[in-house]
Amino acid sequence: MKIRVFNCQINGQTGYDLCVSNEEATVQDYLDAVNGYITAHCPPCDGCTSCCRERVPLTAQDVAVYLRDGEIRRLLGTGGTGKFSDPAPPLLPEFLKRFGHVYVDGAVVDIGLAHRRGGACIFLDPGRKRCTNYALRPLVCQTFICRPVSRRADELRGRLVNAGMDELVRRWLLESRRAGVRPVMHEARRPRPQLSDYRSGACSGKEYYRQLRLKDVCSPGLWRALYKS
Repeated sequence: MKIRVFNCQINGQTGYDLCVSNEEATVQDYLDAVNGYITAHCPPCDGCTSCCRERVPLTAQDVAVYLRDGEIRRLLGTGGTGKFSDPAPPLLPEFLKRFGHVYVDGAVVDIGLAHRRGGACIFLDPGRKRCTNYALRPLVCQTFICRPVSRRADELRGRLVNAGMDELVRRWLLESRRAGVRPVMHEARRPRPQLSDYRSGACSGKEYYRQLRLKDVCSPGLWRALYKS
């Protein structure tokens, strides 16, 4: 077991914490550990859609998961494998246009899943109160737990989301240029996003979470706090 997620007491309430015991632990190992913890320790939340009405930030790897799905590609009306490196017409701009929400304020870009009128995530079936793409759900959805969280576990989750979104913004700019289209923007205030502000990083070239080591995303201080050999 490369990552252990466990109960802890936070301000008198049962919360959760985690530690890493293998330097090669990946983001997928983290997701597997968190999902295992939820199954073992958290009561079912069937019918509760509170988290489905919150902001759902996306990472490059989250979108890669969606673009590998045959039904998503069918809905987009495009071919190809769905990989960012595929020579077919880029799918990312069309995916974000249809299923995403891109907010730009000056040079700052925020990309998340779109919401329906009424505030629910675009992939929520409001009648059944179920996610229509549960198996494809993003990192932020997989790691949402309705209980207190330790400082290091919370910082790790935030770093993974931020690093993954920075890479998504970089690809959004690159793929839009490749497609010869203006970058999709649903809300914008004096937009001036620059590719130079979103340089290659640990998430670059990684289409699968299993390819991305936690150590490569963490700051030295966070890694020291998480890693227990």
